Amino acid sequence: MRGTAVNAASCVLTALILALALSQGAHGSDDGVRELGRHGVLAEGPELTVALGFRQAARSLGDEWLILAVELTAAPRGGVVTVDRSDIQVITPDGRRLALASQEEFRAGYGEVRIRVDRALDFLPVLARYDESRMPCDRWFLVDPFSGFAVDELGVNTFQVCSGPLAFRVAGGVQPGRWRLVIELAESRVDVPFEVEAED
Repeated sequence: MRGTAVNAASCVLTALILALALSQGAHGSDDGVRELGRHGVLAEGPELTVALGFRQAARSLGDEWLILAVELTAAPRGGVVTVDRSDIQVITPDGRRLALASQEEFRAGYGEVRIRVDRALDFLPVLARYDESRMPCDRWFLVDPFSGFAVDELGVNTFQVCSGPLAFRVAGGVQPGRWRLVIELAESRVDVPFEVEAED
């Protein structure tokens, strides 16, 4: 009798563990992406950790500029990760791939997007809240006309957080739906999904 009860308990425990594993897989809990509130996402890849804020996108439906606030740092023990501006794209809800705006394009349109950029950057900092020992870096892909020089290549390490806006020209305007920020690296790919919905 006791053996039957032990076997039954063991079967129940095994079934519970299996159900938990399957439910975690179904929800993608092990893909390294998690939400940070309604308008933020954190993606932890093997080489790079990315914090992404997209509230301004939700406020800008129909606009020709998609403005994102982004922080980058290397994964623990990741060494220095090189990110080139050509590695960065967004994929629209209808499947188009859009390249990051050039510095010249960004500066030319800065008068039009300045307020939206400032509002987008209100999302930052994020990663420093998790690890205050990380220092800010002073380099980024896009800078305003009054702030230093933009870089085409960024060396990101574990001890620093590099941050700023990412801007993309969207023919036909920003539309609601599932977008993805994609960063192609030498050894891996960061794929950050985010859902743009109209603000209430």
